[in-house]
Amino acid sequence: MDLLRHLDPRLRPALESELRHRTSAPIDGVPRGVTVVLAGHRGAGKTTVLPHVAAVLGRPGIDLDAELERREGRSLREWFQHDVASFRAAERAVFSSLPAGSLVAVGGGFLANHGDLLGACLTVLVPVSWETFAERLGADTSRPRLMPDVSLREELETIWAEREEKHRRVKTMSFVDFALALTKPARPRRVVTLPPDAHPAEFAWRARHAGADLLEVRTDVTATEIELAPVVRALPVLVAERGLVAPLEWARSAALLDSDSGSLRSFHSERPMTTAEVLAHWRAVPDGAQVKHVEPLGSLREAPRLFETQRALQEKFGRHRVTVLATGPLALPFRALLAEQNALDYLALEPTWSAAAGQRLLQDAVRAHRRATKHGMTERLGILGSPLAHSRSPRLHVQPFDRIELPPDADVAEVLRALRPHYRGFAVTNPFKKAAASAANATRDAVNTLVRDEAGWGSFNTDREGAAATLSVLIERANSKQVTVLGDGGVTGALREAAEQLGVVLVVKRRADANGSIGGPVVWTWPATIAPPPGLRFENALVAVIAYGRPARAIAATVRERGGTALRLGPRWFIAQARRQRSLWESAT
Repeated sequence: MDLLRHLDPRLRPALESELRHRTSAPIDGVPRGVTVVLAGHRGAGKTTVLPHVAAVLGRPGIDLDAELERREGRSLREWFQHDVASFRAAERAVFSSLPAGSLVAVGGGFLANHGDLLGACLTVLVPVSWETFAERLGADTSRPRLMPDVSLREELETIWAEREEKHRRVKTMSFVDFALALTKPARPRRVVTLPPDAHPAEFAWRARHAGADLLEVRTDVTATEIELAPVVRALPVLVAERGLVAPLEWARSAALLDSDSGSLRSFHSERPMTTAEVLAHWRAVPDGAQVKHVEPLGSLREAPRLFETQRALQEKFGRHRVTVLATGPLALPFRALLAEQNALDYLALEPTWSAAAGQRLLQDAVRAHRRATKHGMTERLGILGSPLAHSRSPRLHVQPFDRIELPPDADVAEVLRALRPHYRGFAVTNPFKKAAASAANATRDAVNTLVRDEAGWGSFNTDREGAAATLSVLIERANSKQVTVLGDGGVTGALREAAEQLGVVLVVKRRADANGSIGGPVVWTWPATIAPPPGLRFENALVAVIAYGRPARAIAATVRERGGTALRLGPRWFIAQARRQRSLWESAT
């Protein structure tokens, strides 16, 4: 671990040996929204190690002593010599003003005097031996004397003993444990943007509870007169200057400032760029500043350039400083793939509003990281359809599983070609079941499952298992083996196959044929977004609704309004076909 090279040379061999022989840390990674404090004796090397920790964490580092001098405009040496009490009060106040999620190196007396402020922080004890402590402070005449009435040696012995005792009373993490935690598989910091009409503090708390690490506040979206103090109590804030300069209070509250001179530098290209063009644009960036490069996805055939650009920028600036994003109606799966290596992942808290085309839902990113880490998955699965906000597939299947909502006129064959190197399978739902069948050269008209194989994509219709489960319940409840099907889309093909298997007679009615009264067992296949024929009525009809969630509730209400009894069998259909999908994906090559 390179960080250990910046610690006390006398302790380094023992620390490196301990690190080699340890296999786990007391925490799983370093929490993104928690303030990390580097603390310990004077001369331990906190200021020296600070920028190196900042580079690994991807956070700006704050030296508290330097921040005190900057804010107060006075030398710490003179201040401490003349008014220790006011110095300690200012030290306490400035630390308390820092936003949650900061990385800060505190002075040598902080742990002994302000330990009560560190309860919610991750406090890392930077180690130093007595010999190095005495050697460094004996040679450093720039530091103020704490006990000028005694010899320097007596002062150092007394201060060392007193602070060692006080340090033991404060909960801290050893530097080895911290280094181990930093080696855990990294994930990007999750960023959600404050919508224009949201209550700032309430939205921030909801975002925090949902798993966000940062709240982006943009000057072109949010009124600049709002106060960020209540917001920062919920989440660290990323302030982004878009057209308007951020108020001074915003800039001071920001954990990251996205501006021409801030800790995050962003560039939003109006067109797709070659990697060479990107590198030419990012010729020079100040040390420690993060890089955010955004451009339109462009042609799917050229999408691999984004990964090449990401690698090139990481080689130049370091992984923890680089974020590469694509935008556009087909960008979501590529953003998900880029996020695996990005410093920041920009996400939407809710499906009703997103700050850019192609953003994933926060809940999907949280779920994917949690379960993919647990199961060790590296390749992705996904569902193709429109709309997908209420799809339950991401909750059921092995992660990472992406909700890829495409425009209705999307070229599905081109999408599948572009994503084949990265995805081992897809679920397919309306309106792309027939298009997916054509793209995969399937023998059937419609498919709902694609499995990567050596030749391209194997295609299946596991809806047959769902249809069989649904028809079995329906014919048992209705005591009839003749079933009317409303609609003749991709789902109806699966119903035909299942009906043949079960000995059920289907009567299929397209929308134009469905005016009038219908009785007996019925399967409703139209989406909730399609209005049924105005003259459709039910009489003694038991109607199977094979949607689920909010669409199912809307369809069931329509069935009841028209005289039928709704039987909500969507979950039964979904679970039966999903089990079959899972077994097929396990065979992907």
